[in-house]
Amino acid sequence: MPGSKQLTSAEARAALITAAVAHVETVGVSLGITEELVEQLAQTAGLPKKQFQKIWDSPQHFLADVCWELAERARIDRADSQTLLTTWQFLSTRREDLQTLQGRRRLLVDIVRTAAEYNFNAVTATGKWRSYAALSTTIDAWPDDAARERLHASLRASELAFIETMESFYTNVLPTLGFRLKPQFAGDYRPFVVASAAVIEGLGIVRSTVPEIVERRFEVEAQPWSVAALAFVGVVDAFIEPAPDFDVAHATARLGGGVELSP
Repeated sequence: MPGSKQLTSAEARAALITAAVAHVETVGVSLGITEELVEQLAQTAGLPKKQFQKIWDSPQHFLADVCWELAERARIDRADSQTLLTTWQFLSTRREDLQTLQGRRRLLVDIVRTAAEYNFNAVTATGKWRSYAALSTTIDAWPDDAARERLHASLRASELAFIETMESFYTNVLPTLGFRLKPQFAGDYRPFVVASAAVIEGLGIVRSTVPEIVERRFEVEAQPWSVAALAFVGVVDAFIEPAPDFDVAHATARLGGGVELSP
């Protein structure tokens, strides 16, 4: 075919998977794949269709490899490290608020509201996140046992990596703000991470069907609040409480250092 390339099997496989990932991130995930789509992806990769047939013995095996690649990429993309670093820098500009419990609560709420709205409006609107969410909700319907187990393992690894990153972040930020996990959670931030992420990602899933509800805003203390931000604060209040032994001087000095985003 015109424009086709002579590539090794590994190069052709990578080119076809790259084309498929780009396609999925544009139009979404499907548990089926047609001959027409195979031809389209081969054309996008600049390869003859017969190259596809040499690498995969069925379209379903190809789709399994594509979904595995999507799950692997989600491991990197779900936790936005730059946003976490920006939050830490924002804290440094509000050191005066650390002097009183009211100021610390106000700062906590400001961070929660901003983070929730950013994650809802930016992160859950991306093709990469939609692909991750679709895989997570359809994995149990995958017809091939081996492929389903492989995808499940990759999605689990992605989820655990996200939890570890966010747990490390909260371990840094919340004590610096003068807050801690409530005693019944025994210092384990993981349930808090999962619950807070589920609020944002759950709203992201239903936004496509009931946007008139999910995207509403409400006036709270003279400020507009999104449903996502209100729900996130509810989770925070369920898990977090003021630290009775908060040291303002130590926290202020701590803000002069960096934040560790990996355990």
